[in-house]
Amino acid sequence: MPKIYLITFNSDLLLNKSLFHQNITNLFTKKYILDWWHYIDTTYIVASNLDVNTIYNAVFPGAPGRYILITEIDPNNAQGWLPQVAWTWLQKYQKK
Repeated sequence: MPKIYLITFNSDLLLNKSLFHQNITNLFTKKYILDWWHYIDTTYIVASNLDVNTIYNAVFPGAPGRYILITEIDPNNAQGWLPQVAWTWLQKYQKK
């Protein structure tokens, strides 16, 4: 089963969020990530079989000079207020 990573970054007017989003979707096309969602403005959750350093090295060029955090998360231990479709996505990766 793939690992689930949270990717979050600080944003300002100089960062083109559209280009960052395109970088994430390109990683999906190139199979770096297997699946992703983006329901919070500067946050992505991705599924990948790769380690966190490989994900970081692929993502960071899309947000140069920005603080960025990529950390593995446990979809079995999550809570918040999101649309149902976001919870449905996370449930795909829960260990039963």
